[in-house]
Amino acid sequence: MDNRIGKRGAAALLLLTLASTQVLAATVSGVKVEDQATVDGKSLVLNGAGLRTKYLLADVYVAALYLPQKSSDAGQIVAGHEPRRISLIMKRDVDTDTMTKAFHEGVTKNLSASEMTALKPRLDQLDQSFGKVKALKSGDVINLDFAADGSTHVVYNGQAEDSISGADLSAALLKIWLGQNPVQDDLKQELLGAKKG
Repeated sequence: MDNRIGKRGAAALLLLTLASTQVLAATVSGVKVEDQATVDGKSLVLNGAGLRTKYLLADVYVAALYLPQKSSDAGQIVAGHEPRRISLIMKRDVDTDTMTKAFHEGVTKNLSASEMTALKPRLDQLDQSFGKVKALKSGDVINLDFAADGSTHVVYNGQAEDSISGADLSAALLKIWLGQNPVQDDLKQELLGAKKG
């Protein structure tokens, strides 16, 4: 009898443990963020996630950063050569012209004029990729997958759109959120694993 209770207790404890390990996915502003991703054949873990707001009023998207192993070193993440992912889950409808402009502003704030000139052909390719999608709707997901070879893969709602070569583009895009002049300071800290509030 006692033995059966012991086994039942152990089974219950095991179920609770399994349940707690499955609730690893974060929820940010009502959006469930997956705790793992696969990029370039490599399994990545969720490093951090946060909400991008505009003028403190509008929720624009939830951003999530995936890495091979957790890190709080923004410079190392940007300069790294391992697969990485930035995932953007839209919280509102946004036309792609607005999103493209926001990307350009984020890149420009973190690069010199000469770096921008060198990057222009790849930014043009990125613009063309975004241009294929007329508008982003609430719930849409854009993944920017950075492969080990330095290329950037644009994935829209699970559909691969384009692959753009050049590690300078990967670094420039990561700097939008993790650079010295990030698009939003608290979002940078959340992507680096800092807990909010």
